Amino acid sequence: MTVSLTKEQKADLYERLIQLKEDVKGSKKKEESMLAESNEISNGVGNHIADHGSIYLDRMTEQTLDQVDDQLEGEIDAALKRMEDGTYGICEKTGKDIPYERLKAVPYTRYSIDAKKNEETNQDPNEFDRSFSEQMRDLTNRETMDQMHSDTYERLEEEQDVDVDEEK
Repeated sequence: MTVSLTKEQKADLYERLIQLKEDVKGSKKKEESMLAESNEISNGVGNHIADHGSIYLDRMTEQTLDQVDDQLEGEIDAALKRMEDGTYGICEKTGKDIPYERLKAVPYTRYSIDAKKNEETNQDPNEFDRSFSEQMRDLTNRETMDQMHSDTYERLEEEQDVDVDEEK
């Protein structure tokens, strides 16, 4: 099946993908410098416990953003590979051409609007709610509040162990 994109459209989409990739890499560099700054603050003696909590929250946020950036960069690389293979612009679910307007809006997309909507309607809408509820139950459970075996405590403990090892 041939893709109905013109050479100009393909060139435009290629440039968009390259620009997105550069933006993601720039975002990662900025996050790395922010992490270095927060590490300098966290090594200070006499920091208030709230400072450590803020630093921990910042690190968790940075890790989440890094994961999102890594996933986006992977999607962009996959789209560039599909361009090389000649399968770019073809929906992976339906095999039909993805309209240029959709590719312009989301140049790394693998799916047409119809396929994406279909995927989203077939997902369990309560999956996120269940996961969130389990995490909150762990954090608010009176039995685990004073104990050190919840996911949150384990992550804090792991990070503190790393900080202690780095100081040695």
